[in-house]
Amino acid sequence: KEQDPMLKERSMELVEGAAKMLDQYRMIRYDAGSGNLASIDLGRVASHFYIRAESVATFNEMLEKLPAPSDADLCHIICCASEFENVKVRAEELPEVDEILKNKKACPLEVKAPVEEFSGKCCVLMQAFISNERLKSFTLISDTNYIASNA
Repeated sequence: KEQDPMLKERSMELVEGAAKMLDQYRMIRYDAGSGNLASIDLGRVASHFYIRAESVATFNEMLEKLPAPSDADLCHIICCASEFENVKVRAEELPEVDEILKNKKACPLEVKAPVEEFSGKCCVLMQAFISNERLKSFTLISDTNYIASNA
């Protein structure tokens, strides 16, 4: 076999870059001098539940700002995960989302983001799911199922 030193060098750069990033997000411990990697609980949990590194970084950053987060704060933090960035806010859904938001049985916690943003919509739909609220719009039902399976 022919050896490709550039490939090996590039592979090492990619591995070191990923290790530094995961160490910065507190998912692993990386010693650049020795090249040793050590897993930690946060990284194992994130790996087990397929939580993106960007979401863990967001959680860490937001939790540092809130020493004693309320249930509403925790709900907001979860809904800011990068996994939910693909949840679209559609104009035709906003009246039903607003209706759910006003219903304190379906949405008992304060929503910390506007429902026009993905995190606000996700927070309303996650609470509606937990409260067994019946939704009318097919797209909201679909988004709620996505949020429930990823939250």
